[in-house]
Amino acid sequence: ITETVKGKLSLGAKVIQVGGVDKIFKQLFSVREGEKLLKASQCYISTTTGPIAGLLFVSTDKVAFCSERSIKISSQKGELIRAHYKVSHMVISISIYNN
Repeated sequence: ITETVKGKLSLGAKVIQVGGVDKIFKQLFSVREGEKLLKASQCYISTTTGPIAGLLFVSTDKVAFCSERSIKISSQKGELIRAHYKVSHMVISISIYNN
Protein backbone atom coordinates (compact mmCIF):
# COMPACT_ATOMS: atom_id res chain seq x y z
CA ILE A 1 0.00 0.00 0.00
CA THR A 2 2.83 2.43 0.79
CA GLU A 3 4.30 2.07 -2.73
CA THR A 4 0.88 2.87 -4.21
CA VAL A 5 0.57 5.98 -2.06
CA LYS A 6 4.12 7.06 -2.97
CA GLY A 7 3.32 6.61 -6.65
CA LYS A 8 0.13 8.66 -6.43
CA LEU A 9 1.88 11.48 -4.55
CA SER A 10 4.78 11.45 -7.01
CA LEU A 11 2.42 11.60 -9.98
CA GLY A 12 0.36 14.36 -8.37
CA ALA A 13 3.51 16.42 -7.80
CA LYS A 14 4.55 15.93 -11.43
CA VAL A 15 1.11 17.01 -12.71
CA ILE A 16 1.30 20.19 -10.62
CA GLN A 17 4.91 20.87 -11.64
CA VAL A 18 4.20 20.52 -15.38
CA GLY A 19 0.95 22.48 -15.21
CA GLY A 20 -1.79 19.88 -15.56
CA VAL A 21 -2.57 16.63 -17.35
CA ASP A 22 -3.28 18.48 -20.63
CA LYS A 23 0.33 19.65 -20.78
CA ILE A 24 1.67 16.21 -19.84
CA PHE A 25 -0.43 14.66 -22.63
CA LYS A 26 0.89 17.17 -25.18
CA GLN A 27 4.50 16.60 -24.06
CA LEU A 28 4.27 12.82 -24.27
CA PHE A 29 2.27 12.31 -27.47
CA SER A 30 1.95 14.02 -30.84
CA VAL A 31 -1.31 15.95 -30.70
CA ARG A 32 -3.08 17.00 -33.88
CA GLU A 33 -4.68 20.41 -34.30
CA GLY A 34 -8.17 20.35 -32.81
CA GLU A 35 -7.52 17.22 -30.72
CA LYS A 36 -8.79 17.60 -27.16
CA LEU A 37 -8.01 15.59 -24.05
CA LEU A 38 -11.29 14.23 -22.66
CA LYS A 39 -10.11 12.24 -19.63
CA ALA A 40 -6.92 11.21 -17.85
CA SER A 41 -6.76 8.53 -15.17
CA GLN A 42 -4.08 6.80 -13.20
CA CYS A 43 -4.08 3.07 -13.95
CA TYR A 44 -2.01 -0.06 -14.50
CA ILE A 45 -1.47 -1.71 -17.86
CA SER A 46 -0.92 -5.46 -17.90
CA THR A 47 2.19 -6.72 -19.72
CA THR A 48 3.89 -10.10 -20.01
CA THR A 49 6.42 -8.94 -17.39
CA GLY A 50 3.75 -7.69 -14.99
CA PRO A 51 1.66 -4.57 -14.37
CA ILE A 52 3.05 -1.11 -15.14
CA ALA A 53 1.67 1.98 -13.36
CA GLY A 54 0.97 5.05 -15.44
CA LEU A 55 -1.54 7.45 -16.91
CA LEU A 56 -4.30 6.53 -19.33
CA PHE A 57 -5.34 9.38 -21.64
CA VAL A 58 -8.54 9.47 -23.70
CA SER A 59 -8.71 12.22 -26.31
CA THR A 60 -10.96 12.98 -29.25
CA ASP A 61 -8.42 11.17 -31.48
CA LYS A 62 -6.70 8.48 -29.42
CA VAL A 63 -6.45 6.31 -26.34
CA ALA A 64 -2.91 6.45 -24.95
CA PHE A 65 -0.90 5.20 -21.98
CA CYS A 66 2.47 6.27 -20.59
CA SER A 67 4.23 4.69 -17.62
CA GLU A 68 4.94 6.83 -14.56
CA ARG A 69 8.52 5.59 -14.40
CA SER A 70 10.96 4.58 -17.08
CA ILE A 71 11.62 0.88 -17.63
CA LYS A 72 14.77 -0.93 -18.76
CA ILE A 73 14.75 -2.13 -22.37
CA SER A 74 17.42 -3.44 -24.74
CA SER A 75 18.63 -1.07 -27.45
CA GLN A 76 19.46 -2.21 -30.99
CA LYS A 77 23.10 -2.41 -29.88
CA GLY A 78 22.15 -4.72 -27.00
CA GLU A 79 22.68 -2.11 -24.29
CA LEU A 80 20.17 -1.60 -21.50
CA ILE A 81 18.51 1.80 -21.70
CA ARG A 82 15.69 3.42 -19.73
CA ALA A 83 12.56 4.66 -21.49
CA HIS A 84 8.92 5.27 -20.66
CA TYR A 85 6.50 2.55 -21.74
CA LYS A 86 4.10 4.24 -24.17
CA VAL A 87 1.11 2.88 -26.11
CA SER A 88 -1.20 4.86 -28.38
CA HIS A 89 -4.19 3.75 -30.46
CA MET A 90 -6.27 5.94 -32.75
CA VAL A 91 -9.95 6.17 -31.74
CA ILE A 92 -11.04 6.33 -35.41
CA SER A 93 -10.32 2.63 -35.88
CA ILE A 94 -12.37 1.80 -32.78
CA SER A 95 -15.38 3.98 -33.62
CA ILE A 96 -15.83 2.40 -37.08
CA TYR A 97 -17.12 -0.77 -35.42
CA ASN A 98 -19.69 1.12 -33.35
CA ASN A 99 -21.62 2.47 -36.37
